[in-house]
Amino acid sequence: MMKSELKAKLQRTFPKAKTVSSGRLFTRQLSNLVDESIRTLFNEVSEGIPLKDHLCLIAVGGYGRRELAPYSDIDLLYLHDGKLSDKVLSEIISKINTFLYNNEKEVGHSCRTIKESFKYLDQIETFHAVLDSRFLVGSEILFQKYKSEFLAKIPEKTIKTYNDWKLSYLRERIINSYNPILLSEPNIKNDPLGLRDIQHMYWIEKTNPLADSADGGIFDFYLIGDSLTLLSAYDFLLLTRSALHIISGRKNDRLDLGLQGEVAEYLGFGPKNEIKTLESFMSQFYKAQKEVYFYIGTYLDEKTNRNKKRIQRELSNPESLYDDIIQFFAESQLNEEEPSRIDLNEIRFASHFIDDDFKNQKSVLDTFLGMLRQKKRIGHTLTLMHECNILGKLIPEFGACTNFPLFSYHHQYTVDEHTLLILRELDVLIADLWEDRQVQDVFNECKHIEILALAILIHDAGKVKEGDHSQYGAELALIIAERFRLSEEDTELLRFLVAEHIVMSELSSKRDIYDPNLISSFAKQFSSENTLRLLYILTIIDTKSVGQGVLTNWKKEILHFLFISTLTYLQKKEITADTQERIESTLETYLIEKEGLSLEQTEHIVNFGMKIKPSSYLHYNTPRRVFQHFSLLYEWKNSKLPFRIIAEREPAFVTLSIFANADKQMLLYLSGTISSLGLSLVGLRLFRTEENQLILQAQITDEYGSGEIAEQQIADIESTLADCIEGKINIEDLASTTNIWKTLPQIPDGMVEELVKFANDLSETYSVLEVRVPDSIGLVYRILKTLLDFELEVIFVRISTSADFAYDSFHIQTKNGKKIEDAGLLLAIKEKILSVARVKENQGIMEISF
Repeated sequence: MMKSELKAKLQRTFPKAKTVSSGRLFTRQLSNLVDESIRTLFNEVSEGIPLKDHLCLIAVGGYGRRELAPYSDIDLLYLHDGKLSDKVLSEIISKINTFLYNNEKEVGHSCRTIKESFKYLDQIETFHAVLDSRFLVGSEILFQKYKSEFLAKIPEKTIKTYNDWKLSYLRERIINSYNPILLSEPNIKNDPLGLRDIQHMYWIEKTNPLADSADGGIFDFYLIGDSLTLLSAYDFLLLTRSALHIISGRKNDRLDLGLQGEVAEYLGFGPKNEIKTLESFMSQFYKAQKEVYFYIGTYLDEKTNRNKKRIQRELSNPESLYDDIIQFFAESQLNEEEPSRIDLNEIRFASHFIDDDFKNQKSVLDTFLGMLRQKKRIGHTLTLMHECNILGKLIPEFGACTNFPLFSYHHQYTVDEHTLLILRELDVLIADLWEDRQVQDVFNECKHIEILALAILIHDAGKVKEGDHSQYGAELALIIAERFRLSEEDTELLRFLVAEHIVMSELSSKRDIYDPNLISSFAKQFSSENTLRLLYILTIIDTKSVGQGVLTNWKKEILHFLFISTLTYLQKKEITADTQERIESTLETYLIEKEGLSLEQTEHIVNFGMKIKPSSYLHYNTPRRVFQHFSLLYEWKNSKLPFRIIAEREPAFVTLSIFANADKQMLLYLSGTISSLGLSLVGLRLFRTEENQLILQAQITDEYGSGEIAEQQIADIESTLADCIEGKINIEDLASTTNIWKTLPQIPDGMVEELVKFANDLSETYSVLEVRVPDSIGLVYRILKTLLDFELEVIFVRISTSADFAYDSFHIQTKNGKKIEDAGLLLAIKEKILSVARVKENQGIMEISF
């Protein structure tokens, strides 16, 4: 027999996954091919060996269920009666396993007697595997004994313990889960609503004495309720997993963004480079998961006899159907009762008989608005409504987002799941239980929460259409406001929150929020303090709900500073210290009253601060820090050292202040050093004293966006900077390496458009450069070097990396302190930046606004 015969047979079969349209049929055929090879080989190797009824091979696990994915392990049980020698057993096992290894199949095998099999029931994985035992070859008599003396005699206590655990596991993992369960990069097997969750129900039923224990087939038994939709979903998930294996060329269950297009094309959804192909495929995938979700809910309620209270109304009267349904949810919310999943399934069924006039019926709309005004379990109740296909019927603008994928490493969930998670975060705020008291206190002063809830519901509805999703969403907001008969004031509030829901994130990540002109300009957008509070809360919970770890301490800190600064302006109609005279007076008062300095000393320090360039220095530094800088600069000059560095810990980052002689190389040394240490540079300001000394202020975080930076890491920064200055380290080499192991995910082409954008309308003295390119080691260094090579001054940098893409802003000016207005120079800068960012030729957009 040729060593690779099985491999060839399997690979000839792989293309059939494109045409059979059934995961169960395809994986069963692969199982059959392996069966045939193992049986043939067993008969060959056992020739001349007196096996009689002493040995049989049993397929277990997924192979036992005849659900062998292309690169899944082959799990085998070598069952013997204890009468064969170890040598004989080893010889047979070795030959069969080696054959499978030579055909590039991973093997999981065990060799036991019936008696020994009982010893391994303390592991649930083994328990599940043996439930799927299927006879392959050898002694059928021994296999029948195995069934009657082992499978039929597994202790009832063991079965009950495992089944109770599975029921509890499914309820907590699926039904009671707070987090979204439709993920942008799902693990088809192990993530919520994957194959494993369906198999848990199957294994419970497998231990039912009434179940048919005939070989194989996950649906060859009776399940409570209508299992047709579950069967279809399971079939699709199996097929998708098989396609993923084939494309990956290995065992791989993670459907990541880089492979979704290829899997979609393989399964016939269209060309992989078209967004419609991805949308169609992932929508089908999420629809399958939703079917799994609802089946699990009804299955659990039936199994555990929970929530047996049925809907009071039969939902059969067309005249009252709409009011009956909305009242069901209103009463559940008011009474804080968890509805039966069986009842919810009835409503889901009834949703198919709801017409378009549902969304216009005044009594329904009034009840729904009343639910939003309840300030109780809003997110939870709307989540249940969405699961039953009711919310999308009532607000079709949101319904269009159902199962809509975003194809972004930044967003971990579908649009509808992301939106509902924000609403559940709103529930936490309403309950006064939010994790950050600073945010909670702002929310507690908010009014018109019902308008905030509506805004959340449709804030991302515009993403189903190309273009500016915020503006399209605002148009939808006006349509909804008219339908709900909102007042002019509430209509404008709803429109504003939707239209501007990303503005605070944009400003805090791309602009200098310490700039008084920016604050005054931003504050003029708000009609009231309440509008600002609502937008701030929306921004915070929206950012948190994008994905785990996205709302870092750093982001919270800068968003809160932007909020407080704007609120102060609205309350006082000015920013504290927004004139040079006031700044001078405040600084003088501090130095005399708090530091106890003489008038002569005070005058000297004030004069020092007023002459630092750019003049915004005193806006960005408190009187305490100005005095600190003056003192440290004096100490540094007397020390004759090449530079001085101090670190101050803030709640969300560490501020490094570096004093040195004015040298553009220091900027490159610092960015290269931070990159090489695996840290993140999130903000950078450069100032020069009258004597042309440099004050470089850098805000840094660790790679997770936290300010938890060890003292040793700060010491490493200082020593590395010293080595750079002394020429012991080549800065070019340093900036392109890191001593922290880190791999960035590969981004599919076209997922995020590269951008180099110049804005000259934001300041009289500097231009704002925005760069959006794939992140890479040393990127900030290369961009800074490009700007310095053009003999430009860099006065402010804001770094904001999202997953694998860098969204960076640079405030730049000419050597003469002017903004850059030469279009040819701007074009040259743009081309060079795209080049050093290694963006493909002729890609990338350039925008210039004058």
